[in-house]
Amino acid sequence: MILSRRYIHLLLALVSMFQDLQAVDAAFESHLFKQGTLVYTDDFDGKLDRKRWQIRTKSWEVKGGILVGKPDYINAQEAMKALKRDHHLGLSPVIRLNNLPKKFVLHLRVKFEGKAFAIGRPKFDIGHHINTVVFTEKGYTLKLHGGQASSSEAPGVRLNEWVDLVLEFEEGRMWISVNGKGQMIRDDQVSLMGRSELTFKTFAASPNRIMFDSIKLWAIK
Repeated sequence: MILSRRYIHLLLALVSMFQDLQAVDAAFESHLFKQGTLVYTDDFDGKLDRKRWQIRTKSWEVKGGILVGKPDYINAQEAMKALKRDHHLGLSPVIRLNNLPKKFVLHLRVKFEGKAFAIGRPKFDIGHHINTVVFTEKGYTLKLHGGQASSSEAPGVRLNEWVDLVLEFEEGRMWISVNGKGQMIRDDQVSLMGRSELTFKTFAASPNRIMFDSIKLWAIK
């Protein structure tokens, strides 16, 4: 049987796609799980995936391979005048990563702009105001929703520089790695409490942008 040139090109494209998927699967590594299925990857070279990301403040854009969030207003006076209220002013960029699997492995790079670390900022919430990771000069502090808190050192955690974050999660346990240094947490309080999301927040005073330049999310069966 003689194959048409178009059919041959299609077969070659399918083979190339299969090889790419194999390469992606080969990149999966985990301290908790043996296998994972890549369900979302993004280098931010196109439009923002609104199925995965929910912007909680207005000023977010994908530009030059980076997802960037900045304040909605210059200061509180401008915000109150525009919004006719004195709260939720959009001075701190906020974004939510939605639709997390019940068990997952997440790799991402994030950068927080700022002059100095502050109490409770910058941070991300695991679930909706449930468990919280706050970045500090020495690494980060983890606070579980029951009130238990612990501090962990991590190398090279600085404002205005990229931070490599790995989060492996299932109910009752998780692995957190920041800039290559990780720890295991086993506790009944490790839970999304039905809210399959991570929420990233930073300072309310300039400079205070949040930036992401890569993300990979694996689902675990």
